[in-house]
Amino acid sequence: MVMSWLINSMTTEVGESFLLYKTTKEIWEIARETYSSLENTSKLFEIETRLHDLRQGELTVTQFFNILTQYWQQLDMFEIHSWKCSNDFALYKKIGDQKRTFKFLLGLNKELDEVRGRIMGIKPLPNIREAFSEVRREESRKKLMMTDNLSTSTVEGSTLYTHNSSQDNKSKKGRPWCKHCKKLGHTKETCWKIHGKPADWKPNRARNDWETRANVAATSGNNPDTSPFTREQIEVLQKLLGQVSIPSLAAPTTAEQHTSSGFEEGDWQC
Repeated sequence: MVMSWLINSMTTEVGESFLLYKTTKEIWEIARETYSSLENTSKLFEIETRLHDLRQGELTVTQFFNILTQYWQQLDMFEIHSWKCSNDFALYKKIGDQKRTFKFLLGLNKELDEVRGRIMGIKPLPNIREAFSEVRREESRKKLMMTDNLSTSTVEGSTLYTHNSSQDNKSKKGRPWCKHCKKLGHTKETCWKIHGKPADWKPNRARNDWETRANVAATSGNNPDTSPFTREQIEVLQKLLGQVSIPSLAAPTTAEQHTSSGFEEGDWQC
C-alpha cells in the first residue's frame, strides 16, 4: 500500500522506473538519492537571494508573510543536523526564529513604522507569529481609518457643493439668466453672443463721459500728432482756462480782455 502511494505520487515518467522494486525502503532510498535537492547548492542560493530581496511593496501583510513562510519551509528542508543535545537544538531554533522576525519587520512598508517600532520595543522580542498578528491588526485599523476619512471628505464636499449651489440660486433669484453664456441680466432669446447687438444699440456715454474727456486731454497733451489742435493752441487754451477758473473782484475791460487772451481769430484755425 505504501509502495503504491509512493509511485502514484510521482509523475508517470518517473514512477515507471520504480515499478519493479520489491520494498518501500528501496523506492525511498533510490528516489532520495536521485531526485533530492538537499545537496543542490544552486537551489539553496536561489532561495536565499529571493528572501534577501523580498519586500512587502504592493502586497498585503498576509500575502507578504505567506510568501516568507514558503521560502522558510524550503530552507528547512536543506538543514539536516545531528544534534548531540536537545538544548542546542532549542537554542538554534530560537535564534533562527528571531532572525525571521527581524526579516519580516524589515520588509514591511514605511506606513507600518509605528507598529514595527512598538514590536521592537517589547522584551523579550515576540516570535514571528505574534509579530505577524500584531502587524495585521494595525494594517486593518489603518484601512478602517482611511475609509472613515474618505467618507467624511465626501460628505463635506457634498455639503460645500450644496451650500454653493444654494448661494448661486439666491443670487439668480429675481433676475433673468442666460443658459447659453451663463450670465445674469438677459435670457437666451436676447443673448448678443447668439443674435448679435441690436442695430439701434448705443453705449452708455453718460457713465463714461468724464473718463472719455480725461483720456482725450491726456492723449492730446502727450501725443500732439493725433490732436486736432496745435501745441500753441493748446497752450493758449490752458492759459484761458486758468484765468477763467480764478474768480476776479472786478470785471476786466475790453482792452484787458484782448491783452490777456493773447490770441486772434486766426489762432483757432488748424
